[in-house]
Amino acid sequence: MQAERTAEAFNEDDVYEQAVLAHVLISQPTVLRLCDLIREVKPGIGDGNPREAVERAVRELKRVGLLHQQGECVLPTPAAVYVRGMDLG
Repeated sequence: MQAERTAEAFNEDDVYEQAVLAHVLISQPTVLRLCDLIREVKPGIGDGNPREAVERAVRELKRVGLLHQQGECVLPTPAAVYVRGMDLG
């Protein structure tokens, strides 16, 4: 059962979460605003509303402790920066 879950294709939300987190981490030390992410993150999937998808991704990444948002500014948390430095491949 576990193997089936890991083999499943990512859904649109997963792709947007990965794209948003990668973009925020790559853009460091530049501080991005939510409107920057909406304009710049385009993973090229789905036909839904990219604005809503990016907003959902930011909310979920904040919920799990990988992003911090202060007003319109979106920043990676220390945990996200730390994990980025690890070789997980």
